[in-house]
Amino acid sequence: MSRRNVYILAALGLVVVTAAYYFLVLSPLRADIAATEASIATEQQSLAANKAKLAQMEQTRAEAAKNEASLMELSKMLPDATELPSLLLQIQDLATESGIDFLTISPSSPQAAGGVEIVSLGLSIKGSFFDINDFLYRAEQMVAGPGRLLAVKNVTFALGGDIYAASPQLTSSVTLYAFRRSLTAPATTGQ
Repeated sequence: MSRRNVYILAALGLVVVTAAYYFLVLSPLRADIAATEASIATEQQSLAANKAKLAQMEQTRAEAAKNEASLMELSKMLPDATELPSLLLQIQDLATESGIDFLTISPSSPQAAGGVEIVSLGLSIKGSFFDINDFLYRAEQMVAGPGRLLAVKNVTFALGGDIYAASPQLTSSVTLYAFRRSLTAPATTGQ
């Protein structure tokens, strides 16, 4: 056999071995790599979607905590029960801070009005005009504390002492409305 034929056979054998390697080893390996890359891309998209859901759930959890705190404040403003003893103590504290004296306090039974019940409080108080005005302001602003939701309904004044004093004493009749959640109101569900 001539040298030329040996080179041709060797080149032909090399081509056959290269072709066999490509079709039997490299091509399936490349297909596996392409499938793995597609699977990685799919999993990355799934991971991104799950991260977005997680971020949304964390935001919802943070909002839930804020909403729970707001609900607690609202339940203080508009309680389920009349809680008359604590309400009277709060009103007495407002009177002390304002510098007025209570003569009488007469609460009424709760009256239904829409989704709430109103407890009317008839107050007879004594103090200067500015002290009474300060008391009424504090009563309406008590909800900002947060405290009970109160509304001033009626106010009448009468002189109660020396009209020539620098700050004459007045006797005042005040009607305050305190509110509570109605126990007969239909429950609403938020969905």
